[in-house]
Amino acid sequence: MTEPIDLSGIHRELDQLKRHLCHCQLSGECLGCKGIEMIRQQLEAVTAAASQPVLLQVAQETAAKDMMDQFAKMQERLMGDPQIRHAAEAFQERLLEDPEARRMIEELMHRLGGPGDEAADSSS
Repeated sequence: MTEPIDLSGIHRELDQLKRHLCHCQLSGECLGCKGIEMIRQQLEAVTAAASQPVLLQVAQETAAKDMMDQFAKMQERLMGDPQIRHAAEAFQERLLEDPEARRMIEELMHRLGGPGDEAADSSS
């Protein structure tokens, strides 16, 4: 098992940066405070994931792939039903009519490496 990684220096630097960016007297309400806390959480998550033994990482990736396969099979089965397929298409149309929802979906698809931009181009 690997030794725990000491993040105290990074946390000190984040706290100092937070004091410079803060506009709410460190109450956690401003964008500076929220952004630093988000970075802190991401740092801890990345450190924890990178500290795991390789076999555990492989097991987690395999479990995630299995879950995605199950979702894909469920989607295929559901889309085989004409009523469900029609309802899903109607939902998609209504969702894409909202510019903010459309932008969020495209951003999510881009982050996931999916066809966000292509989907937007084909529906325009």
